[in-house]
Amino acid sequence: MGLENIKGNTFLYKGSPATLFYKDEESNVYIIDPGQGSKRVKELKSMLNKLNPKKTIALITHYHSDHIAVLGEGFSVDEIAVSETDAPAVRDPSLRALLTFGYLLNYEDDILPFKAKAINPTILINTNQTNFGPLQLIQLPGHTQGQLGIITPDGVLYTADSLFGDKVLSKYGIPYHQYPCKSVESLKLILNLLPKVEVIVPSHGPVVKSSEASQLIESNIKKITEIEEEIEELLKEPMCLSSITQKLTSIYKSEEPSIGVYLLAENTIRGYISCLRQQGIIEAINDNNIKWKITK
Repeated sequence: MGLENIKGNTFLYKGSPATLFYKDEESNVYIIDPGQGSKRVKELKSMLNKLNPKKTIALITHYHSDHIAVLGEGFSVDEIAVSETDAPAVRDPSLRALLTFGYLLNYEDDILPFKAKAINPTILINTNQTNFGPLQLIQLPGHTQGQLGIITPDGVLYTADSLFGDKVLSKYGIPYHQYPCKSVESLKLILNLLPKVEVIVPSHGPVVKSSEASQLIESNIKKITEIEEEIEELLKEPMCLSSITQKLTSIYKSEEPSIGVYLLAENTIRGYISCLRQQGIIEAINDNNIKWKITK
């Protein structure tokens, strides 16, 4: 698998996640989400040699381990940039596990499907920042609070994990989002950006032309909305988190029903509960257990 030229000075290394490269006029190379895997370290180094950068800058869209692991496994860059919101979880693997899976686990724990060491960012991007060098920054919260989307000067939009390919939606049943209600807002923002870009690159999914991307975006919105409606239906009767998770994972069956995937589903449901609670749609009751029920 090699380096693919998408358009102009924007290049793609396909994988899960996909890694985007942009080489600017001064020969600086921006590497968006370097990813994970021992083979990837060697392959990324080879790709950088071909691009012959003056300086290398890794731009992390969000703190999840599968997007950053190689930075702690021998892949060196000159700078590492991340949103100031997500930075603490990049630095602290235990905090990363807590935010991602709901438990303060050691990053080497066997039940975690993705693992990454502590990474120390050198550049923090604030929430009002709209550019990073030649790259345009798009705030895409939902999957994580501080997730960023990136638009290169060639009109290529890297959507990070705000947008999933159809196979990913099918494979995991319940797509992971820390705040699903915010994810829907981010997807609608991407929808509005389509006339301004030419190519859409999800982290996990196929590259699509912007003119053909609306159906995929709508599929993602529909999936999130369907799950929220299903939770509202379930909570007509009081139900605890574990019961909600059990019911939903049986409805939206995953092809990989591992403990790690189950934890991701459970934490996503926590996100739905948070969204519904903030909207005043559900309330908590004490029934010798914390249960949730619809208010309307």
